[in-house]
Amino acid sequence: MSVLDEILSNQVLVSAALGWLVAQILKTLIDIWYNKSFSPDRLWGSGGMPSSHSATVCALMISTAFEYKVSSFEFAVSFVLATIVMHDA
Repeated sequence: MSVLDEILSNQVLVSAALGWLVAQILKTLIDIWYNKSFSPDRLWGSGGMPSSHSATVCALMISTAFEYKVSSFEFAVSFVLATIVMHDA
């Protein structure tokens, strides 16, 4: 099994990455809608809504709950991280 296959088989990591990607794409589409122009910075930059930071840690926390159950230390760590990030976002 290659390294890429191993990474893609990690559902928690893939969920977190997809959370970030979806938030960035939505942020870009909303920016295009309101400003009538494409700004490449919206794809990679931080700030704005939806928050890609919050989307990433929320997806991380939810996928960790499914993968390891809410009684696990993995979920506890992801819950604390998500709480801090979403509060600061």
